[in-house]
Amino acid sequence: MSEQFVKIEKELNEFQSGVDRQKAELQKHELMKHTDEWERESMEKIRQVADEVRHELSSSVIRFLTDLDFKLKQLAQQLLQCRKEEDFIDKNIQFFNEEFIRLKDNRNNTPDFKIDHDSTSFINKIRLAIK
Repeated sequence: MSEQFVKIEKELNEFQSGVDRQKAELQKHELMKHTDEWERESMEKIRQVADEVRHELSSSVIRFLTDLDFKLKQLAQQLLQCRKEEDFIDKNIQFFNEEFIRLKDNRNNTPDFKIDHDSTSFINKIRLAIK
């Protein structure tokens, strides 16, 4: 009978060692690897979309400011031309003032950008199913 107890104790200890090993190697579990991969792929998708939105916003703002800069330079050129020709009349001064005010208002009223949130998910949600 003593031998049977020793045998059971040995098997119990081996089994306990196996359980301890499994706990220690949990990160190596295939589903853990799968979850880690899903996380990396999801974060990459989010990064890509954020980069696309940043690029689109930058392009739009630059386009707006470039257009404003072009109009400002045109107005400055017209003003310079009038001064060279010394062909000023009150109507010209009023025109330049109005155009300058319009350009300043334009600069202060940049396009109204906003972020639209798409309710359709582009990242597949995962969950653990226990059988």
